[in-house]
Amino acid sequence: MTKEKEKFRTHLSEDELDHFEKVLKKSRKETKEEIETLKSSAEDVESNADDVQSGTDHHPGDVASDAQQKKTTFQLLEKQREKLKLIEAALERIESKTYGICTATGKPIQKERLEAIPHALHAIDAKKK
Repeated sequence: MTKEKEKFRTHLSEDELDHFEKVLKKSRKETKEEIETLKSSAEDVESNADDVQSGTDHHPGDVASDAQQKKTTFQLLEKQREKLKLIEAALERIESKTYGICTATGKPIQKERLEAIPHALHAIDAKKK
């Protein structure tokens, strides 16, 4: 293996990689469930908005509240989709033995950071920049 490729190899042991793989798979399952819940919630908001629009009484506060709820739901849904992408990418890095390496600097990501955010792409120093 060339020195350049070795630079990006994980510093974590097989046991640690197994641990993070389990954590990430659990997080992936929970994130997928949250996405489904948010999709259902978004559909409910859409359905309620249609009901409100078809009714004769339109209180401006209700319409604004529904619009805000819809916006919030879609923002949460997008965040969960982004998180799922990061989790999938982290699982790929485990498979390729590059997990735990900062994608910006090539330096190891602290284990404490990986415990807090298992799908982290950057070490704390790189994240601050």
